[in-house]
Amino acid sequence: MIPEFFKDREIFLTGGSGVVGKAVIEKLLRSCNVHKIYILLRSKPKVSIEKRLEDIKKEKIFRRLHAEKPQEFDEKVVAIPGDVELPMLGITDEYLKLMENVSIVYHSAATIRFNEPIKKAIRINVGGTLEALKFAEKLEHLVTFIYISTFFSNPYLEFVDTKIYESPLNWKLCLDLSRREDIDEETINIITSKLIVGFPNTYCFTKNLTESMVNDHRHKLPIAVYRPSIVIQSMEDPEYGFPTTLVGAMALFALPGAGIFKVIHCSKDICLDMAPLDFTTKSLLYYTMKTFAFYSTPAEGRPKEMPVFIVSSYKHFNVTLRQYCDMIEKFNIWHQKPLEKSLLLPGVNYTDNVVWYHILFYIQHLIPSLLVDFLFKVSGNQPVFMKIQRKLYLTMEVVKPFMFNNYRSNGITYAKEMLDQLHGTDFNMDALKWTPKYTRNVAVVLELAANCRDVLFNEDPSTIPRAKIVLKITEHKAVKNDFRILQRPRNFYNRRIRFFVVLILKNPTNSMIRFVPFPAMWNFPCWALLRSI
Repeated sequence: MIPEFFKDREIFLTGGSGVVGKAVIEKLLRSCNVHKIYILLRSKPKVSIEKRLEDIKKEKIFRRLHAEKPQEFDEKVVAIPGDVELPMLGITDEYLKLMENVSIVYHSAATIRFNEPIKKAIRINVGGTLEALKFAEKLEHLVTFIYISTFFSNPYLEFVDTKIYESPLNWKLCLDLSRREDIDEETINIITSKLIVGFPNTYCFTKNLTESMVNDHRHKLPIAVYRPSIVIQSMEDPEYGFPTTLVGAMALFALPGAGIFKVIHCSKDICLDMAPLDFTTKSLLYYTMKTFAFYSTPAEGRPKEMPVFIVSSYKHFNVTLRQYCDMIEKFNIWHQKPLEKSLLLPGVNYTDNVVWYHILFYIQHLIPSLLVDFLFKVSGNQPVFMKIQRKLYLTMEVVKPFMFNNYRSNGITYAKEMLDQLHGTDFNMDALKWTPKYTRNVAVVLELAANCRDVLFNEDPSTIPRAKIVLKITEHKAVKNDFRILQRPRNFYNRRIRFFVVLILKNPTNSMIRFVPFPAMWNFPCWALLRSI
């Protein structure tokens, strides 16, 4: 069904270097015999688009594709130089001619920084989409344009339905304000903060504006809006538990395993609405077919509203964040797949009390980071951990509205239909049947931990046995130190501190991913005390 629809088609994709973009490229190349995939890439200082395309090709999400179809990426993926902030995406006439047979457009490019300045966020998210629509109008063979939005484009609602909601501001006015040079950014920020009540950040606000703009183009183009929630690891495809990136929801899982993220500020009953990576990809391709069928129906015989599709875990996987953390703790996930390089012992606490959260953050985040950075500076190395902790704190502050509010929906659009029609194909959604099953989720999380070591922290699987031994030794010594710390003479601590500094000097850390790779640091009594608090 899906392979037949995409066979020999030419596809244009913006945001091809992002999480969803790479997953779409991988799935199209591996499971559909497409003719070409054109991806818009912006050149960076000292990095050409050819080099960027080569870097994308080397991403580990493509390793199954390279094993099954070694030449597929090189033969079918073409980089198009451009920029979403430029008119017509900055695409020259030469490349427009090259893409004259494109029939499907996926617009995924956006700034996903929640605290992006409003002018820049509007220029990229709203203005960039407008230029993508203008580009699509030039395509004579276009059959589908999918705008990839977010499930949280209307965060002031408790229930999100598959329809376009009225935007609080006119998108044309906002876009005009963002492009004016006679109004400074500070003034625009003040005006905007008064008007966007109900939106926790500029990302959600600009996505809402963009949906309104896309809806205004529904009579000009065969267009639809796709709203995935928080994209997390895959369930089955391309690999069991394949992680996305070391930001967002994945950070809540991976960083506690590295001993960097030790406390989460969240509600007791919060259920983070999530979209597994393979569900996101497979459903997007299915919705592309549905959009084509929708616009193939004569105008007088189809609904007036534009198609809107949602991928939400509500009704499919209602496990709270705390239950998820407890599952990781109960089955010792990070003890079965421990990291060789970590700051503190794995594990995480959670609280809904703001005072207690800040106390724990100071004790378990800032104090250890200050100690390590101090020793790094003494040894002549660049301090890194306080910068990491600052980013973590600011990130948690920005996402706080999502950690204290649950959102409801009808779940995945056409879920039952996809379960029936895609069963037995390479696009099956069978994992939907077992997502509520506790034991199957434990298995996926265990695979996720192994893949996080490999994909996100670049640790070879062969180091797991050694990491287990180191973790067991350090935990044992930490427990012993908890009881003996007050019984030791003062000169003992002086000897340990000198020994620790010597270790730092002899084992310099060369990158932020090498989180204090020597187990001897756990002999340091203060560290054991911090770990036990």
